Amino acid sequence: MIYLLGILISLAAGFLLIRFLAPQRFNLIIHILLALALGLGIDGTVTFYTHILCDQFNRFLPVGIVVLGTLIIYFRKYYSLPKIQMTKEIKWGLLTLSLLAIPLAICAHYFPLGGWDAWSCWNLKAKFIFLGHENWKDVLAPDFWRSNTQYPLLWPLINVWFWDLGGSFDQAIPMLNSVVIALLTAGILLFGILELTGQLLTSILAAVIVTALPFNVILFTSQYSDSLLGLYLLSALMCLLLAEKHHLPKLKILSMVFLGLMSFTKTEGLVLTCIVTSGFFWHERSHKKEFKDLLLAFLVAALPAIIFTLFIAPKNEAFVNGLLSTDKPTTWSRLSVILIYPWFEFISGKWNGFWLLALGGTLLAGKKLWRSTLGMIGLSLILYLGVVLAYYAVNTYFEIVWWLGQTFSRILFALLPTITLWIALGLMAV
Repeated sequence: MIYLLGILISLAAGFLLIRFLAPQRFNLIIHILLALALGLGIDGTVTFYTHILCDQFNRFLPVGIVVLGTLIIYFRKYYSLPKIQMTKEIKWGLLTLSLLAIPLAICAHYFPLGGWDAWSCWNLKAKFIFLGHENWKDVLAPDFWRSNTQYPLLWPLINVWFWDLGGSFDQAIPMLNSVVIALLTAGILLFGILELTGQLLTSILAAVIVTALPFNVILFTSQYSDSLLGLYLLSALMCLLLAEKHHLPKLKILSMVFLGLMSFTKTEGLVLTCIVTSGFFWHERSHKKEFKDLLLAFLVAALPAIIFTLFIAPKNEAFVNGLLSTDKPTTWSRLSVILIYPWFEFISGKWNGFWLLALGGTLLAGKKLWRSTLGMIGLSLILYLGVVLAYYAVNTYFEIVWWLGQTFSRILFALLPTITLWIALGLMAV
């Protein structure tokens, strides 16, 4: 019951903030899904300011701030809640999400601690923040370098917010949040494509492909921040596409908020945020009147990531610059592995042919994928993957075959919802 209360508070906060930013009405299902995704980000951000910056461990403070802020927005400008018109498309969409929840719930139940990087990194940090009180910063000590001490904290802080609400540690919270994030990703993809194209079958197939593949089910329930990164990237781009379709320029502000939140998910999220945000501003360069509001929204949402990166995060103990190092230099053999490995990853059986399907869709869509907003999305994805591969080459601390085997699939997994959206819209000629 406490967890459901937390979900309702998060949903209310996100719902009213979206309505405050974009008073014009748009699809209520999309509004609700984006609202919960945004509300979770608000929870984590508020927890950051109260626990981390203020050294405040009164568990009612972060929860109270979210509730109070929600009430202020509500009474400042009252919004009635329209009814959902249960069309055939919405019924099929909700049924699809219900069916997708079954394998996710089963896998999460038998995988309650998540993957190795969850309990040794994000869940460990959440426990330190919640249980360590004023000693929480011990988790950033050099001795804990294997837990990626330089990684941002949004996922752990979201879990801490729910523990604050309940007043005690509960391992079920990260497990439940992993399922919620997976279903939000599927729902935003399904109903977003439906709203943009009107194609029900395409929308359902996209959600099923991203969420129901066995390997994806495992990664979604592994409690990794990669799923949160993927959710916020998808949400940001969906808001941009909806803003253009329905001529709602203020939805672009929400897009920048999601990009700002994404920067606090993990180091790769910070890199991807810089790339997508740069592409976004270039894409919007003709709308100079909106630039100030967009930039302000982004900076406000990204402020926790900026503060953490500049003033709190320790240096990366697991980094060796192979371009300068004489002990572990970047070699041609390392570069050859980095260039060859992705192709073997793409044809790996664990993806159940997804990348072959993506290649076919890319060829069929052709030039449509490189026009306007879709072109910006495609170029951002390519540039990001290029930066990731360059980092594999430069950082020679880890043995490259092991490192690629452990992490590259998760890099791709985080991009999967956006890649699916990109190809689907290209095929539908949106």
